[in-house]
Amino acid sequence: MKNETQNLNVPHIGTPGNQQQQQHNQQQQQQQQHQLQQQQQVPLSPQTPMAEIPFKGIPLRKSASSRFHEKPQGELQKIPGFDEVNPEERPSLFLMKLKQCCYLFDFSDDSFHTSKTIKQEALLQCVQFLLSNDKSLHESLYKALFEMVSTNLFRPLPPRINPYGVMYDPEEDEPILEAAWPHIQIVYELLLRFIDSPSFNTFVAKNYVDEKFVLQMLDLFDSEDPRERDYLKTTLHRIYGKFLNLRGFIRTAIRDLFCTFVYESQQHNGISEILEVLGSIINGFVVPLKDEHRQFLIKVLVPLHKPKSYSIYCSHLGYCMSQFIEKDPSLAEVVFKSILRMWPLGNSQKEVLFLSEIEDLLNSVNEQTFYKIRLPLFRQISKCFQSEHFQVAERALYLWSKDHIVYLIASKEHFPLALDIFYKPLYENSNNHWNKSIRSLSLSSLKLFMEIDIDQFNKVSEQYKQSKKNIQQAQLKKQYSVPENIISKQISSKQEETPTSNEKQPSMIRRKSLLPVDPSTIAALSSHRSLEDIISNKDDDDKESNESDSHFVPEAMMKG
Repeated sequence: MKNETQNLNVPHIGTPGNQQQQQHNQQQQQQQQHQLQQQQQVPLSPQTPMAEIPFKGIPLRKSASSRFHEKPQGELQKIPGFDEVNPEERPSLFLMKLKQCCYLFDFSDDSFHTSKTIKQEALLQCVQFLLSNDKSLHESLYKALFEMVSTNLFRPLPPRINPYGVMYDPEEDEPILEAAWPHIQIVYELLLRFIDSPSFNTFVAKNYVDEKFVLQMLDLFDSEDPRERDYLKTTLHRIYGKFLNLRGFIRTAIRDLFCTFVYESQQHNGISEILEVLGSIINGFVVPLKDEHRQFLIKVLVPLHKPKSYSIYCSHLGYCMSQFIEKDPSLAEVVFKSILRMWPLGNSQKEVLFLSEIEDLLNSVNEQTFYKIRLPLFRQISKCFQSEHFQVAERALYLWSKDHIVYLIASKEHFPLALDIFYKPLYENSNNHWNKSIRSLSLSSLKLFMEIDIDQFNKVSEQYKQSKKNIQQAQLKKQYSVPENIISKQISSKQEETPTSNEKQPSMIRRKSLLPVDPSTIAALSSHRSLEDIISNKDDDDKESNESDSHFVPEAMMKG
């Protein structure tokens, strides 16, 4: 019975998974057939003309708007002012105005002009409320205020590189200003007034001003608008002063930003403003300096001399370096040697800026520290004296106009070395430099050195004249005499060729000097005559030959 049931033709029933796969395949086939029918019925669209395709050679203006805006659903409704309500209702009205200010508008579009004006008035009224309010605000108002600030300020900045144009150069190009600045400026003012207000509670605000808030603010320093960077500079300084728990993080974030700028991007618009904030931070460091602060100087600030945009922030960087040297003079040696190692040899404009920074740093250096850096510093300044670029030579010669620098050099410990290194370039400049002002400044520098110590000056002058005379005499000898090294080589070669009496070795080549001295050979050579003489004067020749043979043959052979 079991075998019969096994042999029965039972229809195959598919699993639920197989049924779904079959249905899915049928639907795909139907969709493909439907698409083919539509392609046959609908004509193809014409190709885009070549003239309408934008190419990279066509410069396009960068958008002034820094964000993508969605158009609001309708116009904003004006809310009553703070003077129109009771004092008890003002906090709730302040909250309503903050929420109203969270709406964003596209200032490149002329529409919604009324709503933009309403938002601007609401922001101004919020600023006035903070100035006139003496009571502490509720935590809900803190949350609403920082949400409004984050919504309006924190945004993605437009890229510095235009895909259809050239790269933005902060030294030559005009910055593209933020189109929404009428609103953004008031938001910055509102934030500053709120932090500076006497009723500001740091304990409540630290829940909203956190590390993320600081990082987003540091990102905004790359804005091309200098007005925004100026507000950011002030705001970051206020946050650093108020929030003690964020100070270490702010320094670390600045360090990372500088390292990224130096070693990766080489482009940033806000380095100067950040250094200005950092200068005030360094000014507040406690003496003696921590090792963390020393490493910040050596590994972060010193490498900032490398980028090409050094000229934009050089003054603020020099201030930070001088602050470190004033607090710890032992750092001067590392700073000066690092700057001299990174000296811009092919960039005259940067050389002038380096000389200006060295002048400022020397004002913070004492005599003990100056002794450690004097030799490499004097050599580099001497090279600048000899520069063909008159601005470099002029800036180096202007160093003597600073009393502190002259005081350091004029000491008995440093003056002999300084005069020994500086005399030659100054003397040659005063006579041979192509620029008239450089010749005059070099002569004035020589007079200054003469006034400091005339005896030492005369001594160095005589040494220079004697060395110059010796060089001229050496050149004359070189022109009119054989060099000594060639003579010594010739003598040594002759000595090698002359055989010694003790060591006589047979030569494979018969040279004239080594031919044997045989009396018969000498006689034969002496009696040799031409054929014509033999034929014409045979008798006389025989007599002469006999006489010559008897005359020239040695005595030993005559006896034999």
